[in-house]
Formats: sequence, structure tokens, C-alpha cells
Amino acid sequence: MHRLCWKLGIIPRQSTNLAPIESNETEERDWSSLPPEVLNLIAKKISEISDFVRFRTVCTSWRSSTPISDLPPQFPWILEDYRHPYQPDLSFYSIPSNKIYNINAPRHLDKWLFRPLEGYMHARLFYPSNQDVFDPFNHQLSLLNPLNKHEIPLPVYDFFGGLHYWIGPRQNEISQYVVCDGHARYHNPRLIFWHLGQDKWCESNLDSDLANCKYFYLKHMLFNVESDTGVTKVVDIATGTLVYVIPPIEGYSEEATQYLVEASGDILRVIRHHEWFSDRLFDGQFDVYQLDVHKTGSPCWVKVTSIGDHAIFIDSYGTLILRSNDFSMIERNSIYFYWIKNMGIHEQPSYMVKRMDIETGALEHLPCPLRKPGYWFVPKLHHI
Repeated sequence: MHRLCWKLGIIPRQSTNLAPIESNETEERDWSSLPPEVLNLIAKKISEISDFVRFRTVCTSWRSSTPISDLPPQFPWILEDYRHPYQPDLSFYSIPSNKIYNINAPRHLDKWLFRPLEGYMHARLFYPSNQDVFDPFNHQLSLLNPLNKHEIPLPVYDFFGGLHYWIGPRQNEISQYVVCDGHARYHNPRLIFWHLGQDKWCESNLDSDLANCKYFYLKHMLFNVESDTGVTKVVDIATGTLVYVIPPIEGYSEEATQYLVEASGDILRVIRHHEWFSDRLFDGQFDVYQLDVHKTGSPCWVKVTSIGDHAIFIDSYGTLILRSNDFSMIERNSIYFYWIKNMGIHEQPSYMVKRMDIETGALEHLPCPLRKPGYWFVPKLHHI
């Protein structure tokens, strides 16, 4: 224990120049009697969730002094893309510890886990209409924390054909849950809302001219990016009124992937460029723009090379933005993303994880032994 405290910076290492004090008696220390404030200070220095769990299992006093809500912010894990509902385990990879965690989440033959959300995963439970046939039009949705097995049931809703698009929020505001009905997406757009504690969904219809858009839910407003033009229309969901119409960025390309995120009150637009060459996909650099609602009296996108102490994590689902000051080992002003290597017609794609410095464009390769990284997942132990 003394060695652990020294590594964590709680106890200074003694100078090697001092001669040891000889004693005929073996000094015994009762580590369970450490004051709660000292235990709490040590726990806050633990950057790996597995070490935090082991720390709490030492004895009753250590466990009572460090509730699971005190888990220090964790560097996001990489969750292997989950496609098969009968797969027994979920595989997570921790970059800081270079460990793979295989976690068995509670489910049976009718439950399918997918897409993380604030330490939870979406869980879809299909109800069979008879013993052999599943009914895709009626299913129960829930949020499940695979680490502590805590599950939050969501109200039943008839998503036509099981099609729906989760548009937010992904983090920090799980109390309001927003979904776009997939069947109505290109005809009569419809949003479905759920607030934590409610027993039913609330619906809101959008104007038909907002069809064929990519939707983002930020700051209690709906940002609609038109696929063909790049124009962004911002709608206040509470009133249904159009707040802004933002022109596209210069050189907008429909082929580029668009992401919108919120960082300390600012709205950022991240453009991921793709280049096709010889049937292989190469992921190019990212461009970052900030929404300026004051410039020239009308809102516009302004290209930036710094997002301060924030870092953006991009995966196949969307984005996750974190502050480097709150998480150990996260580099500020960076974009963490997956990169597809050698994806040809007759080749199996291989995946890599990289970090791009937004200011310089420099790339750093990060380890990832998973066969197919799918999502960034921030592990949490407490219930929401």
C-alpha cells in the first residue's frame, strides 16, 4: 500500500541517502484506519476503472469512503462494433492501460445492444408475435449500463419498421432524449421526445422542407444540415420557430461527413474529408468551423484551428467532446478517430485509431487490437 501511495504522489519517496533505522520490532500498519479524506484523495488519483474497483474491495472502510460516483473521469474506451444480437460478450479496449475488457451484458435471445449514450447502451427487446417469428414493428427500448447492469426502460413506441435515428443528446443531458422517426424522415419529419421520469413519448412534427436533412440536437435546438446544399436551418424545438438560416461553408461537398458538437456553449461544425483512389478509401484531414452569430449581423461558419482544451472523439455513430483538463491522458485541441486502411472491393478492411492535432494537422497512431472499433464509450459505475 505504501508503494501505491508513493506512485500516486500521496507519499513522497524517502531519500536513498538516509540510513535506515534499525529496529528489532516489525512495524505493523493498519491501512484500514486511514482517514476518509486521505482515502478519497488517493481514489481521485486512480485513472483506471479496474484499479478503482480493486481499491474499493480492500475493506469496508475503503469502500464506504469512496462511493462509485467518485470514479475519476475515464479516458474513453473503444467498444468493438456490435452487430450480432447473440454475441455473448461486449469487447472494450482501454488505450491507457492497453487492456481488453470482455463484459457479459445481461440479455437473452431477443435483446440487442447497440450505440453508447452517456455510459449506457441502447437495448432493443423484440417481442415475438409467435414462437418462431419476430415482430419488427413492436419492441421495447431501454438504456443499459453494461458495467453495473443498471437498466432504464423507455416507453414503448411503434417505430415503423423499427427505423429510428438517435439524434441526441449523446452526453451530459440524458434527461431529455430525442429521436427522429426513420419512416417519416424523408417525407414528414417527426421528432419524438422523452424526459427522464416520464411514461410516454411526446411528438413534434417538423416542416416538410426540413426533409432530407441530417439532424443534430444541441442547446435545446434542432440543427438541420441540408444534404445537397450544406445550408443549416436552426429550429427552436419549444416554439417550432426558425431561428437561423446559416449559409454553407466555402467549398461544401456532399461527399464529406458532417458533425455538429457543442463545446462550452460554442457550436462547432466538423468536416471529415474523404478521398477515393484506386478503389481504396483514404480518410483525409478534418476541418473545424465555429458558429458565429454576430459577424456581419448574420450567422455564419468561421474556420478555426483551436478548440481550446477540448478534444473531439468521432466514431461511426457520431461525436463525443470532452475537456482535456477533466480526463487524464487526453490531448487538448485534438480529434480522435477511426481510420479505415486498405478497403478495396476484394479486401477485408482493417482499422486504426488516430489522433489529429487540429492546429498543425499532425497525426498520431494509437494502439487498438480490436478487429473492428465501433464506438467511443466513457465507462461509468453510478446510476443516472
